[in-house]
Amino acid sequence: MEKEPEYGTPPAPEPAKWSRRQLLAGTGALGVVGLVALFGKSGVVDAARAVFGSPVQTGKIYVYQYDYYFVPNYMTWRVGDTITIALRNQSHTHWHEWVVGRHLHLQNTIFGVVNGDAFKEDFFNGVHVTLSHPYKVDNFVPHKAIVTYEGPKSAFAIASGGDFSPTLQPGGAIDITFTVPDKPGIWHYGCFVQNNMHWRAGMQGIVNILPA
Repeated sequence: MEKEPEYGTPPAPEPAKWSRRQLLAGTGALGVVGLVALFGKSGVVDAARAVFGSPVQTGKIYVYQYDYYFVPNYMTWRVGDTITIALRNQSHTHWHEWVVGRHLHLQNTIFGVVNGDAFKEDFFNGVHVTLSHPYKVDNFVPHKAIVTYEGPKSAFAIASGGDFSPTLQPGGAIDITFTVPDKPGIWHYGCFVQNNMHWRAGMQGIVNILPA
């Protein structure tokens, strides 16, 4: 019988580290924060981020997959920082993947032009990545990343086709460690499982990468 490892049940996300400037700005923005807490409107959240910024995340970052959304759905990284994405599928019934890129492929259908099932630009192309602590990994596509595997490769269910993407079974987990490459700007992440249905249902997020 397969035994679930200790890391299979993720702890609560670690608190984000704020700079002194961000802390002062955030303290002066309690009114806006209150609105976000009360209403949770995406427009208010986006406006607050635009004005007051978002804390740079480094070290170990837990990314949770639910049906059909990510927590968090917005991250800020800095070029040169080393981070570990602790990917955890919290769904009891659905497989989920994590793909990072930008510029969606578009498809012409009888219903018009719709988003495709992949990005034109794969964030992890040429990036050195270390994968560890695989648990219930359905498949992993390395694409053009330079990958080091900790443990037996069979546990990662290595596959081909598509962008860099780990796909986890319900309750699955994997850790992805890398140094943020010199690719500043806005990137997107999402899940394209079930012929893009998860993405269209809202399973997507944004990474804002700041220069070093």
